[in-house]
Amino acid sequence: MSERYSCDVLVAGAGIAGAGAAYYLSNQNLNVIQVESDHPASGPTGSSSAVCHAFYGDPELSLLAKRGIEILKDLPGAFHQSGCLWVCGPEHEPANREIVKRIRDDEGSRIEGLTGEQAQAILPHFNMEGITFAAWEDESGHCDPYGATNELVNRARANGVKFMGGRSVTEIQVTNGNTTGVTLSDGTVISTGRVILATGVWSKALLAKRGVSLPTFIERHFMAVMDAPGVARKLLPHCWVDETTNCYARPEGENTILVGTWGGGGTGVENDALKEAHARMNYRLEVAGQLDRTITQEESVWAIEHIMSRSPEIAELGIRPGYACQYDMSPDHLPIVDEIPGAKGTFVITGSSGHGFKLGPAMGEVVAQWALGQRQELLRKFSLHRFA
Repeated sequence: MSERYSCDVLVAGAGIAGAGAAYYLSNQNLNVIQVESDHPASGPTGSSSAVCHAFYGDPELSLLAKRGIEILKDLPGAFHQSGCLWVCGPEHEPANREIVKRIRDDEGSRIEGLTGEQAQAILPHFNMEGITFAAWEDESGHCDPYGATNELVNRARANGVKFMGGRSVTEIQVTNGNTTGVTLSDGTVISTGRVILATGVWSKALLAKRGVSLPTFIERHFMAVMDAPGVARKLLPHCWVDETTNCYARPEGENTILVGTWGGGGTGVENDALKEAHARMNYRLEVAGQLDRTITQEESVWAIEHIMSRSPEIAELGIRPGYACQYDMSPDHLPIVDEIPGAKGTFVITGSSGHGFKLGPAMGEVVAQWALGQRQELLRKFSLHRFA
């Protein structure tokens, strides 16, 4: 016979967004259940490079990133304040100057606009040819994605949230347009009027059962891993984001450096020269979770080539096995966050498009607030109805 439970709010998923939602709810004197198919951060969260910065062209994203970083900094040992340097050439300098001004003056984040020469002073051994402007965030950095997510989940459990691992939501129950509960993969039924689906790449298939068509798709992305025994932080002490090549990198401890690429987004800029090659290397996946995490030597070298002209020293390092991950993408590279049509009380967080880790703790928090009746204005940007 199936088990039956009831709760005030159910959180599906224990990636960084689900962890953020459960942690916020755990402080609200509510009966909360969190369901996870595997273990915390077992999905895309655990594969994130976890670079954290507030530099975004959309104020909604930069505000969520600011709050997300505040939450992450409160987790002992999880956040590394290595700083983040985002560089560009003359083509994008005017727009990026305006972004820095808005984030600093209107949103209150600590960020500076630098010339190419000033950026050179921060990374003196990097080649800054063609760089005319940089956004420098000395209080940003990177995270341990597993450590941060598990710390939030453990705090929520300590505050009374019931964690149910090894099972997933397979059906959302609705009566007269109102959410009444969920059925889990093991047959367990949980009665509740409020459900937060922080299920990322698995959201589309789940909501299709309710006749809701999400415009999201899944992309395979990969990270190259450089072998830098004892010198990783010497060669790259900060997070590096290069808009001229769409390359990003960061140190991972003292012995390795992570290097990745992206096709565009974040500041509204896409690199046309990179798009075709990026689409070939980072192809679409049809089924969530069906991902071979291994990558080829050719893929590692391709990613590393994007930082070679900036740092010959990094280019000369050895190559460790890299890894692939899966991104839940939206057509405009912005998250989709909304109450589900025809299922009042069910909320979805998906389509994070590679931005999800730094936004996740705050995104979970504001969606939890919405589930309790307090919708935040900044979420309107991410409505599903923009694709109607």
